[in-house]
Amino acid sequence: MSHHHQQPHMLSEQDQLPRLPIPPLRQTISKYLESIVPVANDDIAALAETNRRASHFLRAAERLQQRLIEYEKTQPYSWLEKWWFELAYLSWRESLCINSNYWIAFADDPNAYGLAVAPEQLQPGYPDIHEGKVWDSGEYSEFQVRRAVRFIQKTLDYKELIRDGRLPIDRTRAGPLCMHQYHCMFGMTRIPRMGCDELRQDESTIASRTITVIAEDQIYSVDVYNSTGHRRPDGELEVELHAIIADVTERRALGELDPAVTVLTAGHRDRWSVAYEQLEKQPSNHATLMAIQHSLFAVSLDTTFSDPPGSINAHQRNMKCHGTQPGHNRWYDKCVSYVFDRNGTAGYLGEHSPCDALIPAFMIEYVAKNVAPENIGVSSLNLAAPTSLAHVRRLRFTNVGASVLQLIAEAEKEVEQTARSSDSRQIRFENYGSDWIKRAAKVGPDAFAQLAMQLTYYRIHGTFAAVYETASTRQFVHGRTETVRSLSAESADFMRTMCDPSSSSRDKYEALVRAANKHQILLRDASSGNGVDRHLLGLRMAYHRLQPLPSEAPLSAAEKTAIEEFFNDPILAKSTTFQLSTSGLFPAYYLSHTGFGSVFAERGYGINYIIEPKRIKFGTEGKTFEVGKGTDVERFEMTLRQVLAELKAICEQSNEISAGDSSRL
Repeated sequence: MSHHHQQPHMLSEQDQLPRLPIPPLRQTISKYLESIVPVANDDIAALAETNRRASHFLRAAERLQQRLIEYEKTQPYSWLEKWWFELAYLSWRESLCINSNYWIAFADDPNAYGLAVAPEQLQPGYPDIHEGKVWDSGEYSEFQVRRAVRFIQKTLDYKELIRDGRLPIDRTRAGPLCMHQYHCMFGMTRIPRMGCDELRQDESTIASRTITVIAEDQIYSVDVYNSTGHRRPDGELEVELHAIIADVTERRALGELDPAVTVLTAGHRDRWSVAYEQLEKQPSNHATLMAIQHSLFAVSLDTTFSDPPGSINAHQRNMKCHGTQPGHNRWYDKCVSYVFDRNGTAGYLGEHSPCDALIPAFMIEYVAKNVAPENIGVSSLNLAAPTSLAHVRRLRFTNVGASVLQLIAEAEKEVEQTARSSDSRQIRFENYGSDWIKRAAKVGPDAFAQLAMQLTYYRIHGTFAAVYETASTRQFVHGRTETVRSLSAESADFMRTMCDPSSSSRDKYEALVRAANKHQILLRDASSGNGVDRHLLGLRMAYHRLQPLPSEAPLSAAEKTAIEEFFNDPILAKSTTFQLSTSGLFPAYYLSHTGFGSVFAERGYGINYIIEPKRIKFGTEGKTFEVGKGTDVERFEMTLRQVLAELKAICEQSNEISAGDSSRL
């Protein structure tokens, strides 16, 4: 990343950014009514009823719109921001593990050394031969420590770019994007509270000199800066990580490990808040919680490893929730967490509430890209020499009461069940990517990938899935996301055409182009603050939480009924039961898997996809067949591969490109 001295400060254009708009009421309702046609899927009576409810709602809702407009004037950055934190994230009570935190696996280092090997080879008949397996070695390695230190240092490089305002301002053709979220990663921790969590980040945590290191659920604070604010060198950090490993190993042998409070961060939020309240009453345990919150980010050192080496699926499962002890050895509440297994395989775990995954993804692609060329060779450190470890502190949880130990045991059971119910895999399609899509399909790559996923779902389940695609609204100050309702009448027509034996290749291709063009419009509208879902949320909040305006005529009983009937409409609920929850990421070559959990268990899939010039990566999660009542991630992979191959043939026939013509790829 080159930084010219005349480059503007990354926050210098923030005050030019417009505020998130409140769209016109009629516009939102008409877009909503258009989006539900395929959701209702030919149920004419249900559609008529929804249209009736919407027209009654429109008459009464003008007052809600006015309340929202007045409320917007009282908010520092946006009418949505405060509600979004609460409703999208902090009041969420289910476990963060898999459901809310996203997980990322990094590409392996081809020069890794001193690797552990599996005690037994997986036999060809073994059901998980393609999935790989996670083993526990009960030990750590030098390469693991050395790679962890490199990642720590490059992350601190990036933190300093943010601190000094030296990141280039992100831009699109429309202009600068909001850079606020870059400041929401470091020193950021989610705090469990009954009913609704809090986020803690302040000047002191942002300027922290420490990171949190976790090994076998034991917690340590490590200084990464010295008392004068200078960065501490690799060698010293390596010595300290080795000292932590030696300490943990000795305590394990002596049976002196503290209870695994870490697991509580992975489980139900109310359970954790009860335990947290008890822990913070004891001064030494309170000090430990404060020290974790005061650190920049967390690093977990695992004793597990994946077999066969390079098995992406075993690797990403370990990053998701620990491959052999679900929920252990992580602090799910930290916004930024790295994980390094026994063989130095690396991953990342992100707490989603303070910033959207896109921003940390920019950071970790930068980190991984800058670690990659460093040849991590055998260490010349003399670890036998006694060293003063003034820069490491063991953070203890002591005198933990029986009630908290009971809550830990409950959390372990819950997270084990969550992990057992989750099936995640990397679907890596190597036959083509954005180069071919632009050249031969002549449509936008994002629209193409969206339509392929929708068609895959339709072929497996025989119904149209309501689709959530993330659009970024960072062209507005403190903008986060809007929903692209990617299922449209045009995409439904495309799916029907693809499944109609009487349709020609030309028919199919034309349906693809129409659906892709519609998708571009939906994506553009959502990014420009003209979507449906955030505005409906605002109107709902205006009804439930905002006081009537002084000038407002009171809502009659009939008007209240009209508003409630609109918000309680089964079709509205069905249109937001996003069985396909999707999010695209920029081409990220150093990230081998990016995943997040499906939002709905029943026939639901969570898919983070990356379209590179020559391949497409789909990080896919769904529940197991029983839990998901028919969700089938394995079948999704097979069907998606068939769909992508079929689309290639159709586009090449229609555009008369011979299959062998890769000269311009």
